[in-house]
Amino acid sequence: MDIRAQLVRLAASMTCDALVQAGATDVTADLSRASGAALPIRANGADGALAVCPLFDLDAAESDPALLAAKVALEERLHAYGARDAAVWIPPGAALPSDADHAAGLIAEAARGLDIGQRGEAAFPVDVAVRKTGSDGSYMSVLGGLSQHWAKFTGQVMGEYQLDASNIHRLPEDETKITQMVDFLVLVANGIRSDGTATTVKGEDSWRIQRIDGLQEPMVLCAPPTSVMDGRAIRRLMRRSLRDADEAADAIGGQFRIAAMVTLAPSVERELASTALRSVDPLLLAGWTYMPLLVDGQTKSLLDPSPPLT
Repeated sequence: MDIRAQLVRLAASMTCDALVQAGATDVTADLSRASGAALPIRANGADGALAVCPLFDLDAAESDPALLAAKVALEERLHAYGARDAAVWIPPGAALPSDADHAAGLIAEAARGLDIGQRGEAAFPVDVAVRKTGSDGSYMSVLGGLSQHWAKFTGQVMGEYQLDASNIHRLPEDETKITQMVDFLVLVANGIRSDGTATTVKGEDSWRIQRIDGLQEPMVLCAPPTSVMDGRAIRRLMRRSLRDADEAADAIGGQFRIAAMVTLAPSVERELASTALRSVDPLLLAGWTYMPLLVDGQTKSLLDPSPPLT
């Protein structure tokens, strides 16, 4: 299954679940009639169109042979391990694993503990480097996935340090695990006695996984690790995808229209689409009945449902 077809299937499942949770009834999506990035959907006795709007560098992913080969290899090993209904969200900047079999084993093991529709995490060991730069004060500069938690190190470390956590692209959802990671690295730092000395220890890069109802083939959602996903890029992709979605939804027709945005982010709290939406031409938003954002295995409403979806 190609990437665009995977996104349509993902959007159909997650959007239907979101509508049901919001109180809609008689919710179904007709994947057999999908056309390009859109498909018919039914809710509350009304027929409508669901169009998918990718907010990551899909063109770059489709034109990257190495990425596609690694993606297919991981999906094939997941299938072999029995994780056929698993969706894996690769955080921005992370490279797909070179050892697909080992990675698939970790993901499949994590997926086995989930119910259909549930989401979880698979933890991958990565190198984290700590370097002591001075003996005065109590400060640690932090690069990478732990950078937003730099203040947690201040007051605990004895001296000045540099922490390179650039191999961590996504932190665990559980704050307790983040605290444990910080405490461990504080112990490592305080164990370094000489200025200019560095050591490397293991941390964890936590990737989002979820089980999708009705999915028969695993899907890995990813973009090239060199792709830059800043606010400007998201705005450009949003404008382009909304124009494409408008045409696709018109071809389906119906009484309502849904634009399902799909993006990659380290967490739902750090997604950039909500901010980007504020600078989009209101004319591009007119006519949409509902606009969910699918990110990191979760659904966030960018535009709340309106009749006939309510």
